[in-house]
Amino acid sequence: MGFRTYLRMLRIHHTLFSLPFAYVGALMFGLNDWLDALMIGIALFSARSVALLSNDLFDRDLDALNPRTADRPLVTGEARPTTVLLLMVLFSSVFAISALYFNWLAFLLAFPILLAEITYPFAKRIHCFPHFHLGAVLGAVPLAGAIAMSNSVSDLPWGYAIALAMWVSGFDMVYAIQDVDIDRRLGIKSVPACFGERVALDLSLLLHMGTVLVLLASALNGVFSTLSVVLTAVLLGYQHYLARKGGYAEAFNVNLVVSLLLGFGLMLDLLPL
Repeated sequence: MGFRTYLRMLRIHHTLFSLPFAYVGALMFGLNDWLDALMIGIALFSARSVALLSNDLFDRDLDALNPRTADRPLVTGEARPTTVLLLMVLFSSVFAISALYFNWLAFLLAFPILLAEITYPFAKRIHCFPHFHLGAVLGAVPLAGAIAMSNSVSDLPWGYAIALAMWVSGFDMVYAIQDVDIDRRLGIKSVPACFGERVALDLSLLLHMGTVLVLLASALNGVFSTLSVVLTAVLLGYQHYLARKGGYAEAFNVNLVVSLLLGFGLMLDLLPL
């Protein structure tokens, strides 16, 4: 039950996955200070940690019944629920303080974000579309970065946020197909569990087509962002090719490259020279 166990639960790569999206939003409103950039990183790491820990904490009973997740520390006893809860309180506080560093508006909006993250694990117990809950949480990341720098809700990068939300919702539907049988036995809801694999694949494809169209309409700022969106379209097409052949895990892994394109690729056109 050591430090390394809890560090592993934080899944640092998840922060690296979403951090560029916050910087895209912030760069749109003039981010050019290293301290501001550091504080955005701290805020996002803290918020992501709350999301990951709450998912593990509140789903530990379900994880114990799923062979894919049965080795998670809260299931095996390597981690203690009370310690995880204390870490959630700690990271929530750090996130709120980091938001307050920027402005009061960011501070006030930090609490709905925390609520959305903490309630996500319960969505799959209530309705068939928890993927959209997850997508909305990630879609809020560039909005948060923009608000941190602008202290306003005017002219936010809604197109980029909506595109990210559709992308995440779409690939989460494909990922959920892996657990469709056990989800049905446990009463866990998702698009594939409620409506079948074919509907999940078709709806995911529609969402990813929407992702590309919205990005083309709202997120092109130069050569790098244009190239990134084009490559994203190609990779999303490849992802659906793999998924329709039954390679759900392989299809999901394609999103690691897509995240780099939609994050760092768009950042390059916005970085101050």
